[in-house]
Amino acid sequence: MQQDDAEAAESALAELAQRLAAEPRLHAEWQRARRQFFGGEGPASPLLHGAADAAERRFAEWFALERDSETLGAVPIEVPPYAASGPHLEGSLAGVFVVAAASPRGVDATDLQDDTVLELVVPERSLAAGDLLVGRLFAAGPRWVPSSAAAVFRPGRELGEAFRRDVAGLGLDRRLQQIELEHLLLRRDDQARSPTARDPAAGPAAAPLEHLEAELDRLLRAGGSELPADTISDDLAAAGRPGPVLGPLLDELAFDSQVDLDAARAVLLQIWNAHHPGAEADVVATSGPPDESLGERLVRRLDDGLAKRRDVGELFAELERMAGVEPDAEGEDSELADGETPPDPGGDLEPLVQEFLWETGAEQGPAAAPLRAWAALQRNAPVPRLDVEQLTAADLSRLLLHVYLGAAPAQRVAAVRAAHGAAGQFLAWAGGQLESDLSAVARGGGVLLAHLERLAGASLALSTPAAGGRPGVLQVEDVGPRGFGVRDDDGADHWLACAPEAAAALHVGDLVLGALVQRGGGAALAGLVVVLPPDARALME
Repeated sequence: MQQDDAEAAESALAELAQRLAAEPRLHAEWQRARRQFFGGEGPASPLLHGAADAAERRFAEWFALERDSETLGAVPIEVPPYAASGPHLEGSLAGVFVVAAASPRGVDATDLQDDTVLELVVPERSLAAGDLLVGRLFAAGPRWVPSSAAAVFRPGRELGEAFRRDVAGLGLDRRLQQIELEHLLLRRDDQARSPTARDPAAGPAAAPLEHLEAELDRLLRAGGSELPADTISDDLAAAGRPGPVLGPLLDELAFDSQVDLDAARAVLLQIWNAHHPGAEADVVATSGPPDESLGERLVRRLDDGLAKRRDVGELFAELERMAGVEPDAEGEDSELADGETPPDPGGDLEPLVQEFLWETGAEQGPAAAPLRAWAALQRNAPVPRLDVEQLTAADLSRLLLHVYLGAAPAQRVAAVRAAHGAAGQFLAWAGGQLESDLSAVARGGGVLLAHLERLAGASLALSTPAAGGRPGVLQVEDVGPRGFGVRDDDGADHWLACAPEAAAALHVGDLVLGALVQRGGGAALAGLVVVLPPDARALME
């Protein structure tokens, strides 16, 4: 291959990767694939940008030339119109190659996966005998040219022999894919590389606060967010722990921008640590890690409960507790001694609810249960707001989520609508009593209310009569005509087949509460399934 042919292959790859990254229907899959490839760390910068160039190129090679796309149904390079980039890219080969001989006439390298000897076209004296080349080769007739993103280990024979032994021990009847090579050899910190070798995406080093703020600003701007990085940094500086700032912020970014959420989370945690040096141990020593997700907290609690032989049905009670309410608030009185009265929680919310029910004759009506539940939610919240004039739209959203989770599957829509109507009537009445405008609170409901029929319908469509196993929280990352991709709490990705009507009811970002089981060589949902809106994470903080 002549030098201009090599440059043509690199240019064709860059153009193809840019097209794939810009394709709206591939956005969620692209982000999910990045997490697979980089292990949740890796470069946070855009494709082919700055110091992350080599690692980003290797990711682009894998995504475009080797990885089966769930959305497209095949490797992108095989699918029109992307196949038009094929002439310069077809026939490429990813692997581990040890240089057997190097001379001015050329370089011979042995493919350690099948012992084939290949002739490489490289700049003179760029490789020496014993070097280990890890990456992709592009074909040019009988010869091959390494990708500019390939990494070189020098000396490399010992590492090459260890790799050969490891592969032989696996007993595979196929070549390792590029992502497997990345994780085996290029994402490890215990391998020495030549000082002149290209950097295979070493993990990020500690950076000054101003550099972290600049990186956050770049991520926000690149994702179309106008939020100010310096203000966010100030909020993190004032926060005793990062969770209360990170949760709502990441939810807002997920709804209103295309920001890389994993990269943003990593930078935000580094900024918090920079503001609070030495405080990491105290944060981790609390109920969970500082960046622990809702799903991780839920599964951790479920694991503990199941170990103690609690019923799986208590999943909903756990969710309610995380939302700030005990599942049987009225039953708490039974623990009081005879003649003892419960302490007055203070605030005017509960007395006004009772007065409203008396005055309207609704004490035994359908409005009573959700309004009393609302008072209990506020009383048991981590930061109780017990006065009506302190209520926010988020408090109403939390009530509706509580009602949604507690209702029978077929009755969820009716129950939430009824609770919303009762809350609206109460707020209108209370506003008159207090001479206060509570219309902003009445507008609460969030994504749950806006998508109630869709979410409830998807829950019913995905539920099965068969009993499920251990439940968890899955996040929808892409949706196809007959299935959808999810990410579980361990960071693993699954493609779940479903009926077209179920897939049509799902949106990227939805949370799916249910049990995954292995069936027919793949994963599937079993038992009761509940689809939640993305903002449920913030409501359960």
